Amino acid sequence: MRVALISSGLVPIPPIKGGAVEEYVYQLAKHLRKLGVDAIAMDAKWGGNSVEVNDVDGVEIVRVPVRPLAQNIKRNIIMELQFGRAVGKYLRNEEVDVVHANTAWAGFALVINRNQPHRLVYTCHNPLWPEDKVHLGERVVRLVEGFTMRTSNAVVALNKTMYRAIVEKAGINGDKVVIIPNGVDVDYFKPGLRNSELLSKFSLEEGDYILFVGRVSPEKGVHLLLKAFSHIAQESVHVKLAIVGPLTGSYSASEASPYARVIIEYAKKRIPGRVIFTGAVNRDELRVLYSNAHFLVLPSLAEAFPMVLLEAMASGIPPIGSTAGGIPNVITDGVNGLLFKKGDWKDLAMKMLTLINDEKLRNKLAAKAREAAVEKYGWQVVASRIKHIYDRIIT
Repeated sequence: MRVALISSGLVPIPPIKGGAVEEYVYQLAKHLRKLGVDAIAMDAKWGGNSVEVNDVDGVEIVRVPVRPLAQNIKRNIIMELQFGRAVGKYLRNEEVDVVHANTAWAGFALVINRNQPHRLVYTCHNPLWPEDKVHLGERVVRLVEGFTMRTSNAVVALNKTMYRAIVEKAGINGDKVVIIPNGVDVDYFKPGLRNSELLSKFSLEEGDYILFVGRVSPEKGVHLLLKAFSHIAQESVHVKLAIVGPLTGSYSASEASPYARVIIEYAKKRIPGRVIFTGAVNRDELRVLYSNAHFLVLPSLAEAFPMVLLEAMASGIPPIGSTAGGIPNVITDGVNGLLFKKGDWKDLAMKMLTLINDEKLRNKLAAKAREAAVEKYGWQVVASRIKHIYDRIIT
């Protein structure tokens, strides 16, 4: 069986500093190959003239040439459409049994240019499907993504919340939707990774900081986290907050977004010297930062199935997450982490203080978090379940 895995083409595979969907595609291809599936990851070669094939740690990555566009307001959407079209063109001359798309616009381009006999699988990573009130741009995305999912032979929903949302709002036949979570490399993200030199680079020490990982953007709720941390900072004198992730509004941007600038200024004025903004870090640095943190906080206002929760749990630290989207499908409150009411910074502050002050509870949650990561979310488990989908739709 030959399977082509498609992301957006906007972030290189494998991703170095961020790119959750690209990481999903890379890891899925890697672990499908261990199961005997001839899986390839498709990527864009912007400005190139010929197809390039690379082997990265056992994963075959095919980079198709795509002509880049001049900067304009819808550049990323058009580039993703271009990439999807280029992938479709390449696959016309390839014997592929399954095409597995993972983003709205590239998936749409594959569907409307589809003239091959292969089967199509679509994984919905869009965190906004469960939300009832969305902006115009998201309503357009829903039309596009809904069409792609209805046209697909099988759809992967990352959790029960996402399943209900796409079946009801996109009119998807529930029989062809399978709930399979994201995965995590539990051999890479693990407890006990010591590196005092790296920690000191960011003015941190082992076990003296709370961690946030993700883009510094409104939907991630970083403003709520800072408000909560500002509230508890006086009671927790030695604890710092490490904000790890891009400060830009998009992967192609080079400067901090207006939102990030406001966040940084707030931290300087209200909690001087206590908040560390690392910017984007590479994966080797990230896993050390996870492994040495007190705990992770994910205060998002919308989420599908956040990889950062799985990475934190695999690293042996407990997560605190909001009740947004698929987060409660990962965190069982009081068992492998804590939940707080979405948008309620006071509730978040209370939960943060609880974990700071109760080492016994922190250690209990951490052990259960690691156990859940290994047993439910290890990539070999996830890849095996997705392979069953492929087997079913091609027989």
